[in-house]
Amino acid sequence: MSDINEEKQPNPENQRYAVLSIHAIAANNVELFRQDMIKKEFSSERLLTAQYHSLSPVPGLNKYQTESLIFNTRYQYHPFIIVMCESTEDVQLAYKTAIKYNLPVRIRAGGHDHAGESSGDNVVLIDVTGIKNFDLADNGVATIGAGYRFYQLTPKLAEKNRMIAHGTCATVGLAGFTQGGGWGPWTRKHGMCCESLVGATVILGNGKRIELSDKDTDENKKELLWALRGGGGMSYGIVTQLKLQTFTLPQEIHRFQIEWNKPKQKKADKSYCVPQEDESTFTILKQWEKSISSDSTPNLLGTNLKINAIPLNKKNQDKDILTLHHHCIMYGYWEGNEADLKTFIHDQFSNVSLNQVTIGEASGAKYNNKYDHQLMGNWARNSLYDISRRLNEMGTLALGGTAFTPDYDAPAPHKITSRFVNKTGLTDEGYAQLLQSLTSPFLSLDNEQQGLFSYVTLGAIQGEFYQSHDHLPDIAFPYRDCQYTIQYQTWWNEDFQRKIEQQNNLVYVDVNRAMDWIDASREANIEGTHGAFISFKDPAIPTEIYFGKSYQRLVQVKKTYVKDQFNHLRTRKTII
Repeated sequence: MSDINEEKQPNPENQRYAVLSIHAIAANNVELFRQDMIKKEFSSERLLTAQYHSLSPVPGLNKYQTESLIFNTRYQYHPFIIVMCESTEDVQLAYKTAIKYNLPVRIRAGGHDHAGESSGDNVVLIDVTGIKNFDLADNGVATIGAGYRFYQLTPKLAEKNRMIAHGTCATVGLAGFTQGGGWGPWTRKHGMCCESLVGATVILGNGKRIELSDKDTDENKKELLWALRGGGGMSYGIVTQLKLQTFTLPQEIHRFQIEWNKPKQKKADKSYCVPQEDESTFTILKQWEKSISSDSTPNLLGTNLKINAIPLNKKNQDKDILTLHHHCIMYGYWEGNEADLKTFIHDQFSNVSLNQVTIGEASGAKYNNKYDHQLMGNWARNSLYDISRRLNEMGTLALGGTAFTPDYDAPAPHKITSRFVNKTGLTDEGYAQLLQSLTSPFLSLDNEQQGLFSYVTLGAIQGEFYQSHDHLPDIAFPYRDCQYTIQYQTWWNEDFQRKIEQQNNLVYVDVNRAMDWIDASREANIEGTHGAFISFKDPAIPTEIYFGKSYQRLVQVKKTYVKDQFNHLRTRKTII
């Protein structure tokens, strides 16, 4: 009897082989995909696999290995094949051929998806970075290929004395940025970048190419364009080209920063620095909020406030949380002359001294159109450069035209989460809860010296654009009525080598605890906040929360207009 039962039992090894056979079919289909693409005259040199590749600029790595890298190096994937596209036709061909062979796809432009969803294991990775067409019409509408990143795009626009509402990270791709909403240093003046999206070229789920315009009367196209305005990437088709309404670049812009509670090295222990006590973080936060909520500060084009988290320890655990001092830096764009900027700083931040302020000049026409990616550097990310500068500088920073060292936003491992502050602002309890989340037992005093940085960036949304415009475009981004974003971040980005080292790296001792800090911050109750920012994607946050009041309409758009019966256009946080 036992022999009969044993014969009926499944063989675990055979089960394992059955699963592997499915993978073998997919691997064979990739080879068929590649041969089919070559037969259709797609260059074999732009079809990268682990078996078929070419030389790269990096000694010791081939082109497939270099092109597998994505921005968040916590995630490193091995696609079946990477298709380097240079046109909409290339994308359409790659997508339709992938569907033909039942292969999953991912789409990559800038590759800055913080959850790594711009790539994947065992997928056809359609890379659009080669799509670099650019045209600026007389009416100020720019037609821009989906391959552009801001450091490549902003100088081209500035040459024409025009600009778009770009972001703060120079290496971010335009397409994903716009579909995520598009917060940046122009938001108070010109809104989120998606507000300016007036058209797009899109490959739908069935492989069909369509052109969208804000002049469309067709309901299908109107709904698709609405969804692209902040409804997240990939869900509604593969965007290969965007049309954005540009604005005139002001004649004089000043990029500035104000620094409070600058860390200072303790004489007794040179292994870490602690914040000086210029002003309580609570006071700084209230002053910054007042400056962005005021209807008399239109020249403040955009701003964020970076607040470094500190350890909760015996020295501060019994203190009133509203009296604590965190290292804070306000970054801003100012339209107008330096004298008026100084007046603004004096009026809004009366206790700030000149040695806390740094002003760097940039411009449109007045300064020979030198508007480039240096303007974006260092807005929202700490690095070891900041620490080495602090430890080595002689004296304080001087006011007056000092250029900022560019931050090229190199790939690095990190973890993030986010939320938004309500239109009515934080409650009294909310302020204490926010500052409590930034004073954590998960962090250590020596984290920064090891290259581990944990902080929030508060990004201003409210300003002249939303205060003075009665008829705003209909957009899917659901949080434009909020005061500002709260973006929790932890990065372990010491020097370049240690960014990617897996062993013998001291920073990893505290990395897990810093990521626990992100998890705790996500779950923290902060009265006066809600939602989450899709551009600061955290896989632990339910998809519906990212899209708020727009979610059900976005679901309907995906079902009705995208023509994607089998959800080929899908990742973890897409609309499905």
